[in-house]
Amino acid sequence: MGISNEQAVQEIRLAIHQVVGPEWAQEMEIEAGTSLSEGIELDSIEIAKVIELMFKKFPGVDFESWFKRMTMESIVGLTVGDIAQFIAADVA
Repeated sequence: MGISNEQAVQEIRLAIHQVVGPEWAQEMEIEAGTSLSEGIELDSIEIAKVIELMFKKFPGVDFESWFKRMTMESIVGLTVGDIAQFIAADVA
């Protein structure tokens, strides 16, 4: 069973709402091109919490090896779409 990029974006959006709270997150337009650190202004701990929620939501997706290949700058520079594309490709 696959998942589309848009479905993955929606799941990431829900995770961000859980991490930062729905009141704050509703004020932000969270789209595929939204940067986690610059667009939404998540700090590294909040980014880690969003990623942890994605681990739980998609246990079959190999986030661990994906993140091991990245530098900290790459992780902090991730967009919602980067994560969604990885999820959609790995779940397909």
